[in-house]
Amino acid sequence: MLSASSSSTSASSASLLLVDDDPVMQSFVSRLLAPDYDVAVVGEAEAALKRLRRHRPDAILLDLNLAETDGHALLEQLQSSDNLEEIPVMVLSGRDGSDERVTSLRLGAQDHLNKPFNPEELQERLSLLL
Repeated sequence: MLSASSSSTSASSASLLLVDDDPVMQSFVSRLLAPDYDVAVVGEAEAALKRLRRHRPDAILLDLNLAETDGHALLEQLQSSDNLEEIPVMVLSGRDGSDERVTSLRLGAQDHLNKPFNPEELQERLSLLL
């Protein structure tokens, strides 16, 4: 198993887009990952799509409970877009249950992590995703 330091070395140039409308979670995840990744943050699906049209990140971290739309709807939009479907997506969800995980994976997410999550687990899963 990789340590946090060895996994961060290989991912140091990776860019991430965090799509989450909770300011506390935005701050927490950004601070956690900023030493090893270039993290951009948006709070809604439309802002995420606009940013993705301008800049293609190496991976997307997607909350399912967005204020104006369901994260699964955004995931469907990403998968139906020719230029965005190959970007790996990790769902970060406060929704508990295997149905949510299965739906996320069925809609094209590569990973699904329930909140609250262990910060080291997020870092390791992200390292594997990239």
